Amino acid sequence: MHFPVSRRGLLTAGVGGLSLGLLTACGLRLDQDPEIPTLDATQQLRNRLARILDSASPGAGDPETAGENLADFVAAIGPEWNPPTEFATEAPPTEEDRTFVQAAEVASRAVFEAAASLGSGLIPVLADVATGLALVAGTKKPEIITTADELIRAGREELDQSRDGGDDATASPSATGGADADAGTNDSGSQVPKGRAEMFNAILNQSRAAAYGYERLAVNFDSKSRERKAALARLESLGALSGEMLERLGEDAADPAASAWKLDPTPTDADSAKELALSLEDGVASALLPWLEADASAILRLWESARNRMVFAAPQPLRFTYDEPGQAEVQ
Repeated sequence: MHFPVSRRGLLTAGVGGLSLGLLTACGLRLDQDPEIPTLDATQQLRNRLARILDSASPGAGDPETAGENLADFVAAIGPEWNPPTEFATEAPPTEEDRTFVQAAEVASRAVFEAAASLGSGLIPVLADVATGLALVAGTKKPEIITTADELIRAGREELDQSRDGGDDATASPSATGGADADAGTNDSGSQVPKGRAEMFNAILNQSRAAAYGYERLAVNFDSKSRERKAALARLESLGALSGEMLERLGEDAADPAASAWKLDPTPTDADSAKELALSLEDGVASALLPWLEADASAILRLWESARNRMVFAAPQPLRFTYDEPGQAEVQ
């Protein structure tokens, strides 16, 4: 059985720790009103997802796993942030009661409509939860997947247009992956910061390895099977991912391709081929997380991986694990 991948990733404002403790910090003057955190648009979106999920419950037409999946999504997204009632200026908003599928449709659409403007370090958890909701609910209502795909691609196009074809490697460190983005140039003299180059090369290597794996596993399925068609189509999207990484890295900073990659397991029949496909997609998701933490462009690549993975197994609700709400981790 394959489980979500895990690595400590990010701290989330407005999740869990934002509680009454903020109002009782050491040195707080009792004759002065405490400062209540102001949530930006992305934090407010996370808050709305928390309300939507909290108001949902399994109902008629939902997947059999709806209750279990809903609990996992609630734990990942974290609790709703409400200031103490004595400091609230208005009643907190509410959400109507919904079934799992209804909640998934509303929540995933809300995230993917805002995909091009997500920030606050919340991109991984919002993208992961919205992707899982859309794919799991889509087993009962396929149009949810179709809509999500359209919104994600539209958001990616908007991001690409806003950059005017430029490479985001020139963006500020805070927007491109933290301290490593300041680590200077590569040994090759490339202008891509060292931390960024390492991240993009890790994705490049994983996408190349996955493409090699899909070439090997595809032949274990009938030529007209869904799995064979999906494997061949995946080669195209992996090629696009590799091409994007090469473009971001530039000729000097890109690592050379290996002559071959070790496959685990080696595909010898349909069952081992399916297992390899799951392993390859888990590897892609792991490599994508550092990019996803800083750049909403990566949402499309996570979506492609998750959607292809469900050809070979039931949809995986969450690609990452969450030891704490809002903190995405990969192994």
